[in-house]
Amino acid sequence: TKRLRLEPLSMNHSKGMFDMWRQAAVQEYSGIAQDENRDEIYMPAQTQHDSDRLIGFWLKAANDGWGFRWAIHLVAEDSFVGHIGFNSVTACSEIAYHMNPQYWGKGLMTEAADAAISCRRDAGAIEIEAFIEPENTGSIALAVRLGMNVSDRFSGGAQRYYMFV
Repeated sequence: TKRLRLEPLSMNHSKGMFDMWRQAAVQEYSGIAQDENRDEIYMPAQTQHDSDRLIGFWLKAANDGWGFRWAIHLVAEDSFVGHIGFNSVTACSEIAYHMNPQYWGKGLMTEAADAAISCRRDAGAIEIEAFIEPENTGSIALAVRLGMNVSDRFSGGAQRYYMFV
């Protein structure tokens, strides 16, 4: 995008992932984190190894073809600001995202999400969904900005938002 560069998440993003995931605010609404073996990763991350296990999870998901993440870089600073991707890559793809709190409120995730959604649409998705905890007002506001509609469906306490693309 104009301000952002999205690239496949890799171990090259280890430091940025740790800087982000060691902050409690980032994982407040994320549920249980797991590594590629489905073993729990206690959050917030205590060591860089903890967040590296998250990267490993997403590398395996990409390799297995059911999900992936892009690292989000702010071009002007060449800095890692978060990640975005999909928990599923079917006709109805579930978007998910996290951002370092120092970059919240600048419209960066809206920009990244627009690009990610366009990519999934171009790859054949017809619907995008997100499951958001009712208390996560920032993520709800993002879903609404993206044009998502709220549904009456819940999963694990998180409410489904969706849009056709």
